[in-house]
Amino acid sequence: MRWKIETLTFDLVDDICLGLQSGTITEADLPTVNADGMGPLLELRHTQPNILSRDGGSLWLSADNYRELMSNMREADAWFEPRSGHQGFISVETLRRDELAWTGFVLRAKRAAISAGFSEDYGGKQMAAIGEFYANVIDHSGRIDSGYVVYSASPGRFEFVVADGGIGVLNSLRSNPAYAHLVDAGTALELALDEGVSRYYTEQGHGFGFRPLFVGLANISRYMRFRSDDHSRSLTRKADGSIDAQTSQLATTNGFFCCVVCDVEIQTPASHPHQAPKNAERE
Repeated sequence: MRWKIETLTFDLVDDICLGLQSGTITEADLPTVNADGMGPLLELRHTQPNILSRDGGSLWLSADNYRELMSNMREADAWFEPRSGHQGFISVETLRRDELAWTGFVLRAKRAAISAGFSEDYGGKQMAAIGEFYANVIDHSGRIDSGYVVYSASPGRFEFVVADGGIGVLNSLRSNPAYAHLVDAGTALELALDEGVSRYYTEQGHGFGFRPLFVGLANISRYMRFRSDDHSRSLTRKADGSIDAQTSQLATTNGFFCCVVCDVEIQTPASHPHQAPKNAERE
């Protein structure tokens, strides 16, 4: 266990969730940490929802930067930080039933991205990516009511999460007869992200998995993480513009969870502007 870490990272979330699910640790064993980033905190909430208090923290976890956000995610269908607008969330069900809700979300989230230092063009690309992800919740999750979209902006950084508590990528793909044989959630993630397959692969009018979105995001993000069932697929942009991809087996989570982190420096064209990884390193 990596208990010397003082910041809540995805690695630490992996350890905590696996330890709790296996029974090798209890909450009393957890270290004192601070949630600096939104993604790890929300993944912990998604995978182990009972471990956090109503304001998103606990005796061992400090989440002051996200306390108001986490509290409102429990109690409302939508919320935007009223002072600067640097944080916000909305349920996918609200987006589905209210045609004006998406417009309002985009106005607020894009303004937050631009205030963080991103160009109008990159802000637009980020909003387009969020839109594609929440549409996939509607098309593929089987649990629209469980879906949510969250963003957080800070100087030089824009982060968003789209997640649901639905059937997950593996079960979604298995409903397509061509992929009914799949048994591994890691392979399912790789197929959906890299190859662009989905349960509607051959039906006109439905999405072809995540690949078009995936390629576009690879060119504007610093880090991407996708979770479903007992696997994750993470993609990290390296200094030369290439992308390091890794698929890992982890604790089991519900539905689908993705986190995308964009840094202002990525606005400079990379040396590999259209590179998307095909082969994953397995852990």
